[in-house]
Amino acid sequence: MFGARTYPRASRPLAVLALIGLAACALDREAEVRAQLGGWMPLGDTLYFESKLECTAGVFATPADILQTKVRTVSTLRDGLAALSREAIVAFDLEGETPDQVSQAVMSADLPKGLGILASGLSARACMDEATKSAYLSALHSPAALLIFAPDNNALVILDRDRRQVFFARGDV
Repeated sequence: MFGARTYPRASRPLAVLALIGLAACALDREAEVRAQLGGWMPLGDTLYFESKLECTAGVFATPADILQTKVRTVSTLRDGLAALSREAIVAFDLEGETPDQVSQAVMSADLPKGLGILASGLSARACMDEATKSAYLSALHSPAALLIFAPDNNALVILDRDRRQVFFARGDV
């Protein structure tokens, strides 16, 4: 006979733990993101953090917009592309350009690198609430903000110097 099988009660807690474990899967952990960013710039409080299997979004206060030497700051697109090709962490400080304009310029000049930046930025929006999305979009369109990209793990960071906030965005690209 083929019918519904009952399982011993002892196996039920294991099944519940397995489901909880799957639900707890996240792309990143806040402590790891803070450690990574903390090596790039001073961080204050965590203002927002959400990570799921497919995306991570975080917002952190920063007391200063000083970048550490781990981050290569460039003032030309050409220098930025060269640094990205060496897998360096790059901060694009292109005069008068917004992070959105910088990402478009990178995509026009080097499609694979540009798509990495774009994919991380777009994927992370699935991990943002409405207020965070709004603040993130403001930072993307601010000429006072810097776009920082780490090609080794596709982490996109927007340093909003006016609001003293750091946005971390990453997708499972």
